[in-house]
Amino acid sequence: MKGTITAFEAARGVGLIAPEDGGAAVGFRIEDVEVAKGMAVGEDVIFSVEVGDWYANRIRLLSAPRATRSRKLAAILAIFGGVLGLQKFYLGYPWIGILLLVGTMLFWWLAFLPVLAAMGLGVIEGVIYLILSDDAFEQRYMKRRRAWL
Repeated sequence: MKGTITAFEAARGVGLIAPEDGGAAVGFRIEDVEVAKGMAVGEDVIFSVEVGDWYANRIRLLSAPRATRSRKLAAILAIFGGVLGLQKFYLGYPWIGILLLVGTMLFWWLAFLPVLAAMGLGVIEGVIYLILSDDAFEQRYMKRRRAWL
């Protein structure tokens, strides 16, 4: 649904949205907004409401840009370059990428088992990226900044 923010209390993290179709206003919580930066009264939003619920969820400001990271590219990088941490660099976790890269370079000569484990982890991460929806991927890895699985 489309609507407009009619009230917003930043201190409490709650507000009201008036649906475009003229229905009753619904409440929202700040944690249900994809990108809260720039939120203000009068902003147009897209949201959904579960049947029988008074709170909107999956709220997206129409003026807010969406994340620029591709879930499918992250999956390809994880499956084929996970042992080198390529997906971590791509998703914005450079220190974890460096840890994987240096760890692979050090342990490649000492023992093959840790490298094999890192390869398996990369494949598992890639499959998880492919299984998730675009919204779930964005929520987990872009907004909540979850670095591992």
